[in-house]
Amino acid sequence: MNLLKNSTSPYLLQHADNPVHWHEWNDEAIAKAKVEDKPIFLSIGYAACHWCHVMAHESFENEEIAAIMNEHFINIKVDREERPDIDSIYMKAVVALTRQGGWPMSVFLTPDLRPFYGGTYFPPEPRYQMPSFPQLLLGIAASWKDDRENIDLAGAQLTAQLQTEASMATSGKQITSEEVKKSTARMLETYDWQNGGWGAAPKFPQAMAIEFLLRTAPTPNPEILEGYSPASGRGELNAPLHALDAMARGGIYDVVGGGFARYSTDNNWLIPHFD
Repeated sequence: MNLLKNSTSPYLLQHADNPVHWHEWNDEAIAKAKVEDKPIFLSIGYAACHWCHVMAHESFENEEIAAIMNEHFINIKVDREERPDIDSIYMKAVVALTRQGGWPMSVFLTPDLRPFYGGTYFPPEPRYQMPSFPQLLLGIAASWKDDRENIDLAGAQLTAQLQTEASMATSGKQITSEEVKKSTARMLETYDWQNGGWGAAPKFPQAMAIEFLLRTAPTPNPEILEGYSPASGRGELNAPLHALDAMARGGIYDVVGGGFARYSTDNNWLIPHFD
């Protein structure tokens, strides 16, 4: 039963006729997950979000996909403009898992609200180098049934990581040079040297990662910048310049006004997102 019909949120009301058994974020929904021993599928978006509406039309209005969701999950819808606190918590989790974030935000939680898997938009059939949403749902449902130990471990590890980051942000603790080196190595390991940037479509310009690598590169002087070539190596200076080149050549660059669109809908930075 869809329980969004009495919501005060315009965004949630847009989903009140979905065949998905949506709940609002409340104690009753969380208690239901615990009693029925089901994972929670948490979907966060907002009324003006284009891809939120795309995923709703493709998946949440689809009777077959909704049946999978209703059988295996407790499904909760959140308006990020109404509950920025919840959005902030689980956005950090998605970014930690995927190195990028956005909306619609799709997060899978244990009944005690620990995130163990997440992402943003998922298509109804495999594309954009992503599994289909039904494949993802069935895969997580199977893991919940047969591999609960690893799901609990993933949730515990991710929660511990987020708690550590939060405590560091408030404690005034200094980041060590060794931690900086590890962050740099991780960024270079996950960099897309074919297309530029990080992650798969939809691809977001990772401004903080680019700035971080430019600041921490060993010799970021004008001579090196002038002599830079995408084929000249895979170091911490090459990656951000390679990313900027790829973005500047693509369709997300505004050749009239300057700057970049919010993100690209493809891997090659060709098709910008229009809100």
